[in-house]
Amino acid sequence: MRWDERFEALETGLALESAGEQLTDRDREIDELAVERAATVSWADRCRGREVTLRVAVLGPIRGELAMATADWLLVHQDASTDWVVAVGQVLAVTVAGGGPAAARREVERRTTWRQAWTELIRDRDSVMVMLVDGSTLRGVPSRAGSDYVEIADELVPYAAVVAVRCPR
Repeated sequence: MRWDERFEALETGLALESAGEQLTDRDREIDELAVERAATVSWADRCRGREVTLRVAVLGPIRGELAMATADWLLVHQDASTDWVVAVGQVLAVTVAGGGPAAARREVERRTTWRQAWTELIRDRDSVMVMLVDGSTLRGVPSRAGSDYVEIADELVPYAAVVAVRCPR
């Protein structure tokens, strides 16, 4: 083998080694970005639009499609006639069924409050069942929503006391 062929082979080897290192660096950077991205996604964002089973304090499992997720509460379509509005802070664990793509929350959805949810239920004038943090339930038609409470059957119920609300869909 001639000297110029040896140097050419050496140069080719170094170029291939460098390209391999660049690919390794790129793959490492992609993995780091994926980990960083996953760290910014909440469990509710990851589950929105999917079939879930929520294990809820005092209540147990609720199964259905996670249709909406706000900072305070979640809307779960249990079946064709029943919805659940669940306090985010009362969810103990989540199981996601299937692997379809999650639907990202819109900004309006993120900012929606308990008061706005209760206002919708009051407008619909439907009877609801409210599960409270002490394990008791309250049934009735909500009549008024304040800044931190809802009035149902002549009782004022602080939003912080609500675990979940079962309502017609």
